[in-house]
Amino acid sequence: MGVILTVSGILILLYGLWIAAFVFLQRRDPASTTAWLLIFVALPGIGFIVYYFFGRDLSKKKVFHFEDSEKKLIIKIANQKRTEKKCKIRCEIEDQREIIRLIGQLDKLPISYDNEVDFYMNGHDKFKAFMEDIENAKEEVNVMYFIYKRGILGESFRDLLIKKAKEGVKVRLLLDDLGARKVKGNYFKELIATGGKVSFSFPVTSIYIRVNNRNHRKIAIIDRKYAYIGGYNIGDEYLGMKKKMGYWRDTHVRIQGTSVQALLVRFILDWRHAGNNDMAIDYDVFRDPENQGEIGAQVLSSGPDSKLAQIKLAYMEIISHAKEYIYIQSPYFVPDAPFLEAMKIALLKGVDIHIMIPNKQDHIFVYWATYSFIGDLLPLGLKAYTYNNGFLHSKTIMADGKVGSVGSANFDERSFNLSFETNVFLYGNKVGKAFKDIFEEDLKHCTQITMEMYNNRSIMVRIKEPISRLISPVL
Repeated sequence: MGVILTVSGILILLYGLWIAAFVFLQRRDPASTTAWLLIFVALPGIGFIVYYFFGRDLSKKKVFHFEDSEKKLIIKIANQKRTEKKCKIRCEIEDQREIIRLIGQLDKLPISYDNEVDFYMNGHDKFKAFMEDIENAKEEVNVMYFIYKRGILGESFRDLLIKKAKEGVKVRLLLDDLGARKVKGNYFKELIATGGKVSFSFPVTSIYIRVNNRNHRKIAIIDRKYAYIGGYNIGDEYLGMKKKMGYWRDTHVRIQGTSVQALLVRFILDWRHAGNNDMAIDYDVFRDPENQGEIGAQVLSSGPDSKLAQIKLAYMEIISHAKEYIYIQSPYFVPDAPFLEAMKIALLKGVDIHIMIPNKQDHIFVYWATYSFIGDLLPLGLKAYTYNNGFLHSKTIMADGKVGSVGSANFDERSFNLSFETNVFLYGNKVGKAFKDIFEEDLKHCTQITMEMYNNRSIMVRIKEPISRLISPVL
């Protein structure tokens, strides 16, 4: 009995020392630290296992690297862009210069003013256009997705890539190792045999298992002329073919113009990090685009390898800078304290803020945490809605009809600090109207969350909310 007590005491001491080391050595946000401490204390031993899979973060050292010559080239190109003749769109978005300057400082890639953008809100429309562009590709197809699943869409997309590889087109497919775990092994055997290349980001092994710090980006560049970015992955549910989620409402954009170059640079960095060395950032990346429009665009990436939560800071600048109204769509709204305060300040200044969230749960705790944060802002004048026509997965923000963003980043701690994300920030009256029209069309399928409705929520919901909110920093 004495031996058991002694061993138990030693284990408890070691566990306590490990918790102390976690508190003092990890430079985490206080809310995140508190949430993990709660898990450690409430689930002794099990808490350590949960942390091993879900809690470990990357060091704040850059994972993706430029060569010295590439840095010099990008600086040269950026300087050339600054000296270009002013155009109509520059005058149109002059009042957005602070946001433009911030994003330029965060990612060092220049804004471009010559882009054309097409919006897709339906999976069938998006993949039809996307696969037609791939069908017409002559040189290369570079694709990066977080999730790739077996099924009708997965097989047809794979077969198309095989077809293009046989034609001599360079095909590169980069997938997150965890998100695409169901298509590993021999799934892409024929594509590789015909000359296509397939790689997986941040491999998961039996020893090294990390649920956090995944590559959540969804980017494609075709012939260095067309780029796609948004919220859709590869899977039948994104075509509305899964009964549980129903119609899948997302937002993706197709871009033509100089900003395609910035998305290609992003792909090259991720591709090389996955162990490939067949792509370089050279003058060919920055060749003048054939098709030009008149929309301003900046590409911004973020991830746990940075000390700055770049996309979060850009979102906050849009919120802080807004004068009239803000439209937000997100499946998850779990902000940290600074983001929530920025929202409160904007509401108190009289900015009309609208947030649309799903009425379906794909992550239970996240959903009820979202509902709780919505409840905080309703008394200040927030207009919140649940989307009833399926599952809302769109990740967009637009302010004052002048600036908007679409990409892979949600409005939560995971996207802000734990996952690798990329968004495109778009400027001008044309895209502002597009964002607004899309939001207002979706409102036809929504129920507004009123203060009365929130106050009358059930006892069970009232129990779920504080629990979900308490652990929200680690969701």
